[in-house]
Amino acid sequence: MTIGNVKVTIRKGVQALDNAQMSIERASAKLADASALALATLHDSKRGEAQQSRAALRAAADEVELVLRRITAAKEHAAAYLTVIG
Repeated sequence: MTIGNVKVTIRKGVQALDNAQMSIERASAKLADASALALATLHDSKRGEAQQSRAALRAAADEVELVLRRITAAKEHAAAYLTVIG
């Protein structure tokens, strides 16, 4: 494989990461909307199921943020590698 081929492959990977990031951001917006409605509905509930639901919604939002940070890091590493190989 030539350096040119490596660059093309990395750029395709970065494009895939961009697409994934856009999809996850859209899903995150929908999660935020659904979470707001669910949290409003569960606002006064002290039931165990309500507490579990709130925890699950927080965990989902945390996971989305983690995935977006990983995508950003992967794109930064790819850009740095492309710089190194010229």
